[in-house]
Amino acid sequence: MASTHKLVLHIWKVLYNFHSLVGLLLTALVVTAVYLAGDSSRLRADQEALKNPFPSCDLFSGKWVYDNKSQALYKEQNCSFMVDDFACEKYGRKDLKYQGWRWQPNDCDLPRFNAKALLEKLRDKRLVFAGDSLNKNQWISLLCLIDSAIPSSQKYANWHNALITFKATEYNASIDFYWEPLLVESNCDDPVNHHVRNRVFRESIEKHARQWTDADILVFDSFMWWREPNMKLLRGSFEDTNATYEDVEEQLGYEIALRTWSDWLDVHINRTKTRLFFMSLSPYHKMAEEWGMSPDRNCYNETEPILEEGHWGSGSDIKMMRAAEATIEGLAARGLKVQILNITQLSEYRKEAHPTIYRKHWIPPTKEQTVMMQRCQKKRNHFPIIALVFFLLIVASIFYNELSIQQIQETESKDARKGTDHDHQPSTPLNRTHRKGPPVILDRFSTCESTVKYSGRKPRWVVDTPEIDGGRGSVEQCDVFSGKWVIDNTSYPLYKGSGCPYMSDQLACQKHGRLDLGYQYWRWQPNNCNLKRWNVTEMWEKLRGKRLMFVGDSLNRGQWISMLCLLQSVIPAEKKSITPNAPLTIFRAEEYNATVEFLWAPLLVESNSDDPVNHRLDARIMRPDSVLKHASQWEHADILVFNSYLWWRQGPVKLLWSNEENGVCEEIDGLGGMELAMEAWANWVSSNVDPMKKQVFFVTMSPTHFWGREWEPGNEGNCYNEKTPIEDEGYWGSGSDLPTMRMVDKVLSRLGSKVSVLNITQLSEYRKDGHPSIYRKFWETLSPEMLAKPASYSDCTHWCLPGVPDVWNELLFHFL
Repeated sequence: MASTHKLVLHIWKVLYNFHSLVGLLLTALVVTAVYLAGDSSRLRADQEALKNPFPSCDLFSGKWVYDNKSQALYKEQNCSFMVDDFACEKYGRKDLKYQGWRWQPNDCDLPRFNAKALLEKLRDKRLVFAGDSLNKNQWISLLCLIDSAIPSSQKYANWHNALITFKATEYNASIDFYWEPLLVESNCDDPVNHHVRNRVFRESIEKHARQWTDADILVFDSFMWWREPNMKLLRGSFEDTNATYEDVEEQLGYEIALRTWSDWLDVHINRTKTRLFFMSLSPYHKMAEEWGMSPDRNCYNETEPILEEGHWGSGSDIKMMRAAEATIEGLAARGLKVQILNITQLSEYRKEAHPTIYRKHWIPPTKEQTVMMQRCQKKRNHFPIIALVFFLLIVASIFYNELSIQQIQETESKDARKGTDHDHQPSTPLNRTHRKGPPVILDRFSTCESTVKYSGRKPRWVVDTPEIDGGRGSVEQCDVFSGKWVIDNTSYPLYKGSGCPYMSDQLACQKHGRLDLGYQYWRWQPNNCNLKRWNVTEMWEKLRGKRLMFVGDSLNRGQWISMLCLLQSVIPAEKKSITPNAPLTIFRAEEYNATVEFLWAPLLVESNSDDPVNHRLDARIMRPDSVLKHASQWEHADILVFNSYLWWRQGPVKLLWSNEENGVCEEIDGLGGMELAMEAWANWVSSNVDPMKKQVFFVTMSPTHFWGREWEPGNEGNCYNEKTPIEDEGYWGSGSDLPTMRMVDKVLSRLGSKVSVLNITQLSEYRKDGHPSIYRKFWETLSPEMLAKPASYSDCTHWCLPGVPDVWNELLFHFL
């Protein structure tokens, strides 16, 4: 009998000890925060109250006190919206003391619940709980709390797949629940049929976010569903039969999901309207030895809370809590406040509040289980063995229960994700071993086990060829890319470098000693028309409610900085912010609900040079069939500006195909490598871009000026000390590669109206005077020999600001 009882308890450790009647208290904490949040003006004013609605009181530190006079706040049988998963009394629980405990903070009191007052707070508003069944548990608790205050004729609930909407018509208020257990898109998103054994998720949240973005109050949770040792990260879409999968451990997967969630909130949430909450993890109680009982017991048959102050069980993962806390602190640094409702410690004490066996089990017992129940009814001890039948039912229903939890395997957060993916299975002409599972993570420490000559292999991309070529045509039948530079010291520069707080020391030539400022006064004049005059207000109106993202290398970053300098002056300091976020940096203008972003992706496809800081490597390795890692960052932008060229001009590159198992790389010249990367990028554009919804631009190559003899015979210098543009019409230097231009044109021509080309090459060719040369910050130490010969270390690649990239942005403005 002892062994049978031990088996029962072991099974019980896996499931059904997560949900808790403590949900009532959790709801009270949300209600308290809603009480104190007030309207949006109060929200904006009360920044200090975000971490704690009582500035001088920690609501989350305290103790449980028995209060059978004011608790429970409703009767289970009287709640119209009670579900059988949580109806413990209905399913036979006789000890009802768990309903009578009240949470008492140490130094203050929680406001007493008042359903009418809460409904007034929610008048004309939408409150959404988004998460897993624990968040659903809390949502049902709130419905039960207010149920009796609303006449039956003035309330109803509707089910819309994963979204359940409760409506209080008198108040025009809705309290909704939306099922998204992993926060991000996953194969567990069906609100009914989500009991899968192998969990798969994507770095995408838009499908879910469409359901709750307009909410006034959002309450998120996510934890329990990540307690799975091996999750799979999907590179691609669930519909793509050729998508790839990457095994990730739970901690890393959780961090990826949190980052995706936070990035989406940062860009899309209305900061003046929406109040955000994140529930800390809800603990479970499956090891009674943690509170001083026999190790073969768990929460079953517990009737009292844990009294030991600060008790912390193994069901609460501190590392995962820190990940959530760090994510929310990161959002605060970006100007978006999320209030953590830290319910973990107070819930840790409530070992007796789980349903255990007292709930509906959705699979009926088998004949054998019924016999077992009959036997168990004849033999009872301190733990009624009738519980065995329920525990055996749990075994049978593991595959149908969302709470299947396995032993956690921690992973260090420093194992940075550099995911790999490809859209289509490539052909494989070489007789090498190819990977059947996910590819090895590619980062700056990656190396090739060996290198062979390029085999000629190409992925089988499917790029549609549009019938029309509207995107590559000109505006008003004028070629704005053919013309000349004219002096205009009245209208130019369009801003002062010293007045731009986002200026880079790499481009701030005047700051670093350049005295000849003529390079700032040149205006581009097309031959047969005029460029649309820059208008910062009009540009912001074009960007209202949108994301503009520059994607590429340091030259594209220079154009992004130029755009920030052109735009930022009309935005009050308190209405703008910039958030460095590893490869993705975001500038936000709150008044326009718009962002201007830069994503570091110098080769467009995944490579070992994707670190935005540490990317100076001897050997460049790329995955020619993998663009989705970067695409997951840019796919939701409204306007995309791409470039790629400079990094392909530095010798051969190595190809490491996603399904290569033995680390064998193929070496290819820069042009060939760029063509493979461009094909992968073009395939993504062809498959994902609707020109009616998303504008995509490709910036052609930016020329360099390292050989003075190309514009002046006998000149052995370079751009250093050059003060005027080249006047020779049609000048073309060796820094601009014609075969590369032809290849790019061939790829872009197949995309038609899906991509517009900003052909900045010829007009920039004339501007030998526009480079920083020596007038910039150099991070490496310059030797005395170099300092004696300024031309030897001159930067003739990038561009001073204000300067040439401002005209590139004027062209972008013209086409927008």
